[in-house]
Amino acid sequence: MKKISDKQKKEKRELSIIYDQIASERGHYCCGCGRSDVPLSHSHIIPRSRRKDLVTDKNNIQYLCLSIGERTGCHQFWESKQRTKLLCYHSNMQYILEVDTEYYFLIID
Repeated sequence: MKKISDKQKKEKRELSIIYDQIASERGHYCCGCGRSDVPLSHSHIIPRSRRKDLVTDKNNIQYLCLSIGERTGCHQFWESKQRTKLLCYHSNMQYILEVDTEYYFLIID
């Protein structure tokens, strides 16, 4: 079993608190399609791997639905060129432009 560092434990704890806050503050629906009858996932607008400083930033986290069976979820769309189909595309891109201009120009379609 892989050991988790103290730093990773702390980040996981902080993220759990942020997820609880998001659950109490926001509606439980997909930001990409508006559905609430499908499994949702916390999705980082700017990937955790790119900006560690934004991992626990509530503004960088949204609910997106997951893929199930033949249905492709919005979480998968956000990570592809099909992200422009999402209801939250423009607000996400605005956030990215404000926070990480370099990343914005890397992913702009």
